[in-house]
Amino acid sequence: MGDAQEQLIEQGFELACRVDEVPVIMPKRVEVHGRGVLICKADEGFFAVDEYCPHKYKSMAMGIVFDGQINCPWHGYVFDLETGRCKSGKRCAPVTTYEVQVVDAYIWVRA
Repeated sequence: MGDAQEQLIEQGFELACRVDEVPVIMPKRVEVHGRGVLICKADEGFFAVDEYCPHKYKSMAMGIVFDGQINCPWHGYVFDLETGRCKSGKRCAPVTTYEVQVVDAYIWVRA
């Protein structure tokens, strides 16, 4: 393991997956420190959000990733991948977002 990876571990990051494992329009579900996290690929880079929609606590693992957002397939809520803010015009708490670092084609998440 290289120095960069060791520093990430010291900072609380956990290895989530390889960059090439993340689909273009779907999130990749991973476990980070025992919690479900969705890794999403957008034009701006990679993002990590909590697996569960804050509306009814349903998994968004089958949601669609588009325009820097993810939609909840259960009730249509849409969340900004960077801020977690609900953008669908409905009242809802934001989804939790997590810090992401990409090193040597691997995605690391601090959750």
